[in-house]
Amino acid sequence: MSAAPLVGYSSSGSEDEAEAGARVRPGTGGCSRAQSPLPSQKLPVPDSVLDMFPGAEERLADDSAKHGGRVRTFPHERGNWATHVYVPYEAREEFLDLLDVLLPHAQTHVPRLVRTEAFHLSLSQSVVLRHHWILPFVQALKDRVASFQR
Repeated sequence: MSAAPLVGYSSSGSEDEAEAGARVRPGTGGCSRAQSPLPSQKLPVPDSVLDMFPGAEERLADDSAKHGGRVRTFPHERGNWATHVYVPYEAREEFLDLLDVLLPHAQTHVPRLVRTEAFHLSLSQSVVLRHHWILPFVQALKDRVASFQR
């Protein structure tokens, strides 16, 4: 085992302090010009990181048959969530009877119209939310409507 010290301390003379002060740049935390705290070269980005997000050519094909005939108003993008605010509506017998009368007439103009099982009143148009915005959006909405009666 070597008897050399792990750390070499300079003497306490004022001459040594002046020399040390001349070698150290302000704001470097005591690193001299010969020592660089960070390497000047950037590390290469791994392929696994580069392949995390597919390009525009790899987008999913939109098939309205998979969504009950609904058509998107904007293209799907990974990480985006189509969101809207609505109030559920319980259809009574009178409403369903009216729907049975009106639907065939409406289908003469828009043949793809179909009867749905669940009804609602939309309070907003569809908007796009990033995944990390969903919980803050829901909480803000709950805070806003908390004072209203059901």
